[in-house]
Amino acid sequence: MDNKPKWYEQAGRGPFEKNGFTAEHAENVIRTIREGQPQAARERVRRRYAGVAAAACIALTIAGLGWTVGDGPFSGYRGTDNVSSTASGVVKEADMRNTADKAMRDMLGTSFPLEYADHLSKKKQMLYSYRSGYNTAKIWISTETGEMVQAQVNSSLKPGEIDKKLSDGARVALASLGYKGSFAYSASRYVDYDAARDKSVAIHTTLSAKDATVGLINGKIAEFSCEIDVGTLDPEVVEAGIKALQIMNKNSKNPSLTGASLVVKGTEDLLTLRFSGEASVTMDNRVRVIYGASDHALFDGKAGSASVQAERDKQLLAVSEQKLRLEVETLASAYDLNLALEDYQFKKNPKAPGIATFTKPGVPAITISYNISGEIWSFLVDTLK
Repeated sequence: MDNKPKWYEQAGRGPFEKNGFTAEHAENVIRTIREGQPQAARERVRRRYAGVAAAACIALTIAGLGWTVGDGPFSGYRGTDNVSSTASGVVKEADMRNTADKAMRDMLGTSFPLEYADHLSKKKQMLYSYRSGYNTAKIWISTETGEMVQAQVNSSLKPGEIDKKLSDGARVALASLGYKGSFAYSASRYVDYDAARDKSVAIHTTLSAKDATVGLINGKIAEFSCEIDVGTLDPEVVEAGIKALQIMNKNSKNPSLTGASLVVKGTEDLLTLRFSGEASVTMDNRVRVIYGASDHALFDGKAGSASVQAERDKQLLAVSEQKLRLEVETLASAYDLNLALEDYQFKKNPKAPGIATFTKPGVPAITISYNISGEIWSFLVDTLK
């Protein structure tokens, strides 16, 4: 049975969430980068390595084209402008409904029909639930203050419902990576707001095309990715990827390059090269530090009955922590990662035998996939989180 890692099916709650990257190709990119999984590879490669200076200008470009947190409806909605209280301090229902309606329009840029309203007397809140097909918006209003105290939104959006300033900014950001596609995107919006937890509303918007994805938070680009023409890659970059694979699998011959993609998030600029035989390498696009590698040739799982798989799972879970720590330390040293693994906590994934994670507060987690011999066939230093 194919036991490829699926631990990031949590689908990232973040700029690419809800299911953030909703396009199938976009999902593959993020899985490759975050899982080191070859088949799901979906990262981005930049134009020529000589063009990396463009990445340093991306933040300035985005700042000029994207909306800032203080602009427009994306500034974080609390509904205080619509509060109208009685002398007893209880807000009128009509005012709460108006506040909820306006909050929905501000977050979505459109309106859904009211599905139902529910008075939650114990919580001193009114819940307004809106729906249009599979698109939903739930908004909780305090009956004492009239403010929005919680909101949950999951919605697909038509291209015409996306502000042109946002889509134009997305296209400029992708062009800076060497993207030459048409960016015929579908759009989705996601909000999970709780006044007890959040200072303001974070509105996550994802624009997903077949070969590119852009994630925005409150109108500002937070993460973007696209496929890049492999013919534009510096041969030295490709050679670095091949050498990285040969460190993981010494029996690896010279694989052929089959694809490349680039993902940019904050200060991270990660390039993923995909090779024949379901292999991939993820590196920093500027300094070529290797952050991940995956070679399915080292995967020892085969299709079998449920009992065969259960026995295999037992063997995977039985691989010792000491063995896996030693394997990771050896790889980290070979890739010059300078990791003090003795300070990391180790945890196997009981729901996905063959996958384990090393974590340490304040630093990126390291996720590995291993076979029943304790040999690592995929690892990733998750710098994107």
